[in-house]
Amino acid sequence: MRPSFLFDPNKSSLFYMALFLVLIGAGLAASNLLGSHYSIIGSVASFLALFVAFQSWKAADNASRKTDEALQKMQQISQETQQLVERSNTVEGHIDKAVTTISDATRQLYHGFQPIMTEIRKFLDDAKGSEYVAILTDSASIGTFYSRHHQPPLNPRETQALTDRIQALLVDRARDAREFYMATLTTEETSELFPPTKEANTLFHSYTQGVWQQFHPELQITAAEWNEHRQAHYRVLHAVKQAFQETAAQHTDQTQAQLPPHYATSVLPLQLFIRADAQANEPFRALVVFLGQYNLDRVADARAMQTADPELVRTFISMFESLTGQDDMPSYRELRRRVPL
Repeated sequence: MRPSFLFDPNKSSLFYMALFLVLIGAGLAASNLLGSHYSIIGSVASFLALFVAFQSWKAADNASRKTDEALQKMQQISQETQQLVERSNTVEGHIDKAVTTISDATRQLYHGFQPIMTEIRKFLDDAKGSEYVAILTDSASIGTFYSRHHQPPLNPRETQALTDRIQALLVDRARDAREFYMATLTTEETSELFPPTKEANTLFHSYTQGVWQQFHPELQITAAEWNEHRQAHYRVLHAVKQAFQETAAQHTDQTQAQLPPHYATSVLPLQLFIRADAQANEPFRALVVFLGQYNLDRVADARAMQTADPELVRTFISMFESLTGQDDMPSYRELRRRVPL
């Protein structure tokens, strides 16, 4: 609430100045009428004293107002920060709830690591020569960390044959798909820090460490285990990038738009394998693995589903575009305008 006119020195300064002069004039007139001796020096001194007092009041009022404004701004910033934190927590809660709801509600499920890896292999095999292939997963070395540290232990010969074949198919799709995009969690190729920094290594902090703790709750993951998986990730990733570059003529639209085959993301709500091909019997198809950073408590009961519903697959494509930031890229938006999915 703003003070009234008489109590606001910024508004009433001229009024009080005139009032002081009137009072001095009245004092002089009264002195002359009464015939008393009046000192002009005393009058000026009184006036100056009143003027100094008024200026002090004005300065104090301005300082108080500025302090109030600063406090209001600090309070506003604090409220905005709190709202951002609450909004972020709300969004993360919605993602968590959505992943759990979709996973629980669907009935077209594959249970267990080996059946899911088999479906991934089939999916990538069937995606040969597709117009569009997009993959969202923890690392390029799909399934290797999970299978190596699974408890109880899995058959190493069978699981390695599956994961090796999946990695080979990733490289093949990077060669023959007209558009090939793969997104993995962020990590540094070389680092001597352990544990690695959280900001640049979501693969470790949001996935790998969580999988390890689910299978080995009594043990801490070691630098050797982490580096082994990171190196495996980059071996496959480099092979994918090289295959894509060697067959640039196969990806004319994507290369002209200067869109790379690999993207790093810090969010992994679930794992996606998407294919779009107008020449296929089912133009849209997606394999969804319900295992990401929001449901690591279900590691021992990994589940997946497939869908050929166009609208649902388009929704997954939109999710992929958002997580990779493609929807903010003018070149990608122009590509989608020319070559719609």
